[in-house]
Amino acid sequence: MSENIQNIRVRARGPFNHFEEVVAGTALIVVVLATCWGVVTRYLTEQPATWAGEVAAIGFAWLVFVGAAAGFKYGMHMTIDMVVALLPPNTRRILMAAADLLVLAFLLMLFVLSVEFSINAWGDPTSVLRLPRTVTYAAVVVGAFCMLMRYGRAAWRRWHGLPGAWLEVPGSTGAEL
Repeated sequence: MSENIQNIRVRARGPFNHFEEVVAGTALIVVVLATCWGVVTRYLTEQPATWAGEVAAIGFAWLVFVGAAAGFKYGMHMTIDMVVALLPPNTRRILMAAADLLVLAFLLMLFVLSVEFSINAWGDPTSVLRLPRTVTYAAVVVGAFCMLMRYGRAAWRRWHGLPGAWLEVPGSTGAEL
């Protein structure tokens, strides 16, 4: 079993290991800079930057949806399992499998519908920058895909007796609140 765990850890290292953090972090920087620039131009100049609010909204969409995928990767989304923990092991395993399948089905549906919605929004430009609204809606596509992949991996790990999160939060001591 330890050899399998080592192989899993080796495969966890890759070029997309921190994809969600890079995208969400970049989006956060864009949101902060665009918002600050909008405030500065509104109050210090006579010509406010009308594009700043639109850029901040696009960045915020990317921050939220791709950041949620990072939460799946680190196992940071809240779960309430008081009742599940009291169940017999076989019943608990069946219930957890059903919950995993339900979440995976939801994420798959979110991905499919967001792709369809993004394709349909291609001809609808934003009001100021005239970018296709797909630029904003693509955040849902990328975020849903990442969440689907990360949650699928977490479910697979749980089914093989490993912790659901495959990366630890940097600086965490493992203590829970």
